[in-house]
Amino acid sequence: MLGRPGLVLSGHGGFAVYRNILVLVAALTLLQGAMAALAMVMSLKLLANGVAETGIGLVASAYSAGFLGGTLIAPHEIRRIGHIRTFTLLAGICALAALMLPIAGREIVIWSLLLALAGVGAAGMLTAGESWIANAAPPQQRGAILGFYHMVSKTGAIAAPFVVAAALSGLGAFMVVAGLFVAALLPVAATNRSQPELVAAKPFGPRRLLSLAPASVFAALCAGAVNNSVAQLYPVFATSIRPDDAAAFSAQLNGAILAGAMVGLWPIGLLSDRLDRRIVIAAAAAIGAGAAIGLALTTAINIPFLTLLLAALFGAGSLSYYAVAVANAADRAAPEEITSMMAGILVIWGIGSVIGPLIAGAFLQLLPGGGGLFLFAGLALAGLAVACLSRAAISAPVPTDAREPFSVSPATSLAIAEFDPRGEPEQSDQPDLFAGPMPASPQETAS
Repeated sequence: MLGRPGLVLSGHGGFAVYRNILVLVAALTLLQGAMAALAMVMSLKLLANGVAETGIGLVASAYSAGFLGGTLIAPHEIRRIGHIRTFTLLAGICALAALMLPIAGREIVIWSLLLALAGVGAAGMLTAGESWIANAAPPQQRGAILGFYHMVSKTGAIAAPFVVAAALSGLGAFMVVAGLFVAALLPVAATNRSQPELVAAKPFGPRRLLSLAPASVFAALCAGAVNNSVAQLYPVFATSIRPDDAAAFSAQLNGAILAGAMVGLWPIGLLSDRLDRRIVIAAAAAIGAGAAIGLALTTAINIPFLTLLLAALFGAGSLSYYAVAVANAADRAAPEEITSMMAGILVIWGIGSVIGPLIAGAFLQLLPGGGGLFLFAGLALAGLAVACLSRAAISAPVPTDAREPFSVSPATSLAIAEFDPRGEPEQSDQPDLFAGPMPASPQETAS
């Protein structure tokens, strides 16, 4: 049997588990692609319209604020109208926002409002989809399914910018983004299978998290600030390297960063099961910091191949330690507190994701040529490395035999905390998604 331990790729039992969630993974993969495409279109179009880097950072921050707000309010909407209707409604809102962007021109306020609306919608779609997957996944298979979902969905985020790059002129890019949001709703809207009750953890507050695992709070805040800034603003940097082919090189840069993250995640995670996780976070942050400083310097020498290599190294370091931070906090929480702790860490990440683009935009403005983005990333990651090493020096690590095993922890929605195998799974009567028709909801019966 091939694959990592616990991941069944063959046999009737393994196929039955994955058959239940393939339709949802397909929808969320398209959604991840739409989100990545929107980020690329935003930066490139605003640059083309002559908007300053601080303005682009403000728009990126507005999207992140909408995403954070959507993460918090989506569970209430799902309880009100159900998963399918929520997913469909929000996909329509996201597509409409994308199609309205061309009329915004260079008006930052309009761009910010539309991107905030898209952020709310994307967060709600992720919450609905991931909650459904979490409910459908058997507890003993959750770790394998979470890893499968994480790896497959990232392919959408890698591939979509290449599609946008081929259709950047005129209104084509906006239509591609809107089309991806609409395509994401098709697998969900077409299903006639039963939908579950909402599964979404209630997050711990920042003070509780700081007392429980301060290093994890620092890491989550830095991950949100740095990684989201890079995810939103990397086309500004790419344009400085290849101004004549900015769209294509932006897609390549995004692909290199995400590929590096996918390759680096498992070795760093497995290493954290054997060493003090705070030291592993510090090491990953140091790798990311070194690569970021190297990327900032490549704007002066302009060697695209070297830039892509450093981008992959940056992804392997900077995009991998968030999951280790979650694992570090999980080690220090009681079993019944793990899901709420993970949800709280995600909220901290969201706060960082709002603050980061504002600071990164200022760095881009102060340091012309695109290098300011990675200078900010390098300084922030270096600070995180120092902070985690300081925590490791003054407090003892959790003993190896008392730790929860490492697991993938995407920073996507509150539902992902319930998805994680380290929490105490709730028993569910959710049937096989392909076992029978979906019963009519009370709203549908009344209509």
